[in-house]
Amino acid sequence: GESQRRLPGDDLIPRPTLQTTRAIDIDAPPEAVWPWLAQLGRDKTGWYSLDILYNNGVPSAAYLRPDLPEPQPGMMTDQGYRIEAVEPGRVLLFAVVDAPNGAGSSVDSSQLYLLERKSDGGTRLLVRLRACSYGPGGLMRDLLYELLDFVTVTRQLQAIKQRAETMAYLGALPQ
Repeated sequence: GESQRRLPGDDLIPRPTLQTTRAIDIDAPPEAVWPWLAQLGRDKTGWYSLDILYNNGVPSAAYLRPDLPEPQPGMMTDQGYRIEAVEPGRVLLFAVVDAPNGAGSSVDSSQLYLLERKSDGGTRLLVRLRACSYGPGGLMRDLLYELLDFVTVTRQLQAIKQRAETMAYLGALPQ
């Protein structure tokens, strides 16, 4: 049912040509997951995924960056996404409008990271991508991007899970 739920940010792309919802259970509280999301894609911290594509080959941060300010709406990421909404410990929403889609036209896109506390104290992390591709190559772009999204977001979710669970195991939760 998660893929059918209405989630924060869905209104940014009201008629998507592409929507994916991916999720993972993390055996750590949201407080151990949020710091990894809070630095996502800013100042070369990376996206915890295919760094060769998304971080100019620089490995994603394996540590928390205390020098980065908390994310705020209006901040830009290294990839040109704008932070649209932040609810610390729960919601991080990025969007880009009228970006080149690689097929000779443009795309509007949003990406939501939503943390939900589970009854056992762990976390359910949902990632929703919504995009609307324009122009003659839009459908082909969506098909290719859905494949790429599966690989990159699956890898990203596993990396965030590993980092957060290690932090919780070591008792290194932020104060």
